Amino acid sequence: MFSLKEKEVNTGRQRELDLVKGFLLIMIVFIHSFQTIGGVAAAESNVHKILFALFMPTGACLYLFTMGFGSSFTRHSQPKDMVKNGIKLLFYQGLSNLCYAAVMTISFNIRNSITSETAGSRELYDANLYSMLTFVNIFFIAGMCYLVLAVYRKLKVSLRGYVISAVIVGIVSPFTKLLVSDNPALNWILDMTFGGKGETSFCFFPYLSYVFLGYVFGKVLRRIPEDEKGNFYKESGIICGITAAVWFICCIVLHPGIEGFFNYMIEQYRIPGLAKVLGSFCSIIFVFAAAFRIMPMMEKWKFGYNKLCYYSKQISKMYAVHIGVYWTLAGFAAFYEFGVKECLILSVAALIVTDLLVHGYIIITDKIKNRK
Repeated sequence: MFSLKEKEVNTGRQRELDLVKGFLLIMIVFIHSFQTIGGVAAAESNVHKILFALFMPTGACLYLFTMGFGSSFTRHSQPKDMVKNGIKLLFYQGLSNLCYAAVMTISFNIRNSITSETAGSRELYDANLYSMLTFVNIFFIAGMCYLVLAVYRKLKVSLRGYVISAVIVGIVSPFTKLLVSDNPALNWILDMTFGGKGETSFCFFPYLSYVFLGYVFGKVLRRIPEDEKGNFYKESGIICGITAAVWFICCIVLHPGIEGFFNYMIEQYRIPGLAKVLGSFCSIIFVFAAAFRIMPMMEKWKFGYNKLCYYSKQISKMYAVHIGVYWTLAGFAAFYEFGVKECLILSVAALIVTDLLVHGYIIITDKIKNRK
């Protein structure tokens, strides 16, 4: 059994979080290969659909869950700190969009200066350039969620309030997506917020549920002594694992076939309803419990453990850079449609290149700081 202490006694770094976030980053890189450089055949392949459907119960929602989780552990958790973090992430969203458009443009023009322009590539370039300039991803969602957390922290909302808010968001999200407008600018804003138009990659409002639940989970874990975490994860992992399995099986039964299951999951990926929120929450807790259980074994594999911890610590940089790597490749390839095997192989290459670029960036910035 485990016990919840009156005072917060477990305030250090939660190492299982590093394993979860590190593995999450690797899976993101693999799936994004199909969504950026993959052709129609690759995107419609069973490999992509199965990989996406199996990963989706955690995926982006795990990123937001760990953001909420981390906000309960960070020393910079005052409202003003969260506002700064939120604004910083919104700025990074715009900056990353410009960078993606720039590397795509540069690589595409270099390709064309070396060889003749491939038929149809200009149209693909124009479409992808527009897509990148209006791209909304995890930075936007995380930035907006930080601003919401700042308001909640300022109002001193209780943990019960966070849970109630998560449930309310899960209930109303399928209805708020119906908010659309004939005005293009307003409709784009509504799409980024609620997802009704369906053109932006993400919308932030439905993902608030995961942030709220992550924050609550973090606050609970802070009251569990380190020597009792094993029992806590054992009990919560079993309960949540069974619940997640039941939910997952129900999804498969109600949406049979790879195509039906994938279509349901991709719909819930954008705008999760309450059942998806609860199913993903249980899946995430189960993953945390599994990571805690295998951690002693992972620690013996120094390279793998250190690499996952590194990816966890640098997840924002790794996330931002790997997309740029893919679009650079797409430009040089004149937006050639890569197949399944090529996507899988290039995923590994993109991960290595991203790793090297982030390492180089950190070395350079550290040298600049040391000179000051």
